[in-house]
Amino acid sequence: MKTKHLKKLVIVALCMVTIICMSVPAFAAENITNGQLESSAADVQIKKTLTVTNPDLASVDGPGISYSYTIAPVEPSASNGGTTVTDAQNHTGVVKAGVAGGVTLTTASVTFPIGTAVDASASGAPNVKYIVAHTDITKFTKPGIYRYELTETQNLGTTGTTDGTDPKRYLDVYIVNGADGLEIAGYTLADKDKDKTDAFDGTSPEPGDPYTNPARFETVNLTLTKDVQGNMGDKNNQFPFTGTVTDSGRYFYAAKGTAPTAVAANQIAGAAAGSAISTTLADSEVYYISGLSHEAAVTYTETNNTDDTYVTAITGGTASAGTPVAPNGTKAMTSSDSDDSLDVTFVNTLDSVSPTGVVLRFGAPLLLVAAGLALVLLNRKAKKASKM
Repeated sequence: MKTKHLKKLVIVALCMVTIICMSVPAFAAENITNGQLESSAADVQIKKTLTVTNPDLASVDGPGISYSYTIAPVEPSASNGGTTVTDAQNHTGVVKAGVAGGVTLTTASVTFPIGTAVDASASGAPNVKYIVAHTDITKFTKPGIYRYELTETQNLGTTGTTDGTDPKRYLDVYIVNGADGLEIAGYTLADKDKDKTDAFDGTSPEPGDPYTNPARFETVNLTLTKDVQGNMGDKNNQFPFTGTVTDSGRYFYAAKGTAPTAVAANQIAGAAAGSAISTTLADSEVYYISGLSHEAAVTYTETNNTDDTYVTAITGGTASAGTPVAPNGTKAMTSSDSDDSLDVTFVNTLDSVSPTGVVLRFGAPLLLVAAGLALVLLNRKAKKASKM
């Protein structure tokens, strides 16, 4: 009998524990599944992510962008997340305007500077930094849910970075009675549509939709190829090339023969006025310039360092028709947008001269003319013969 009574008591105790657990105040339940904001500490981290793409490189130079943030109490309204919050157990709490000085930013800016490498990949590598908000519990006099408005200011610079972030987030701080007075129960961060997040990344087009258009920096790689044609073209000659790369003073990576794969390979210091490049290329050799932004401007100039006059044409980029380039002459290509000059080839052509002094490349047209004249003469002779 005692055993049966004991079992009943255990069952009743378990039911009571379950009921108590389900009756946790609304502000505790609100803090579930909120990423970095799942915290009751005085400091809370809010993410800012820059996604960087490059077809080949594992890292590129930073884009030189920055974000700054401010925080201030805000009166709850329908335009900033509503005046009440309700948890999964249908507990509803009224939101109050934040207390002045209750939450401040100890890290109020995020930068991805030039001169510091950022991770990259073909699909887009995330580079994460954090804003840090600090709650001063001594500023609060009673329990409640307190709302603060976070505002982001972007400085995207001129490097082609895009960012579709909604510039506002709303931080709710949950203050409860603790064993030794008021304490922090947790936080939630949301946009104006009440979509919960742990980051200042992207926008949510509709309530409940995933965030899109995060901060993004897309970089490109260029190739310069030498092509020597014609039966007298010197395929072993190293033709000199000079050029300038302008990309807001960013670092870029250059190599002859092998494409760079990371930030450490063949790094060239960026200069605001443009950085000089120099190389020589023989037939089929390639010069790589990698890690440029979409705003980069590039020029190439080839010098004919032989004693022959080559016909030189440029394919790709700002393509140009073939023109004779005498010894010591130059042929140039300029691009104001690296997207238009990903693959550029300088084609040098030199055909042979016949022993009789007639240039063979004109031989076929001359033969056709001679054949035509012969046909005309034969035709006239045939007409005269028929008249006789």
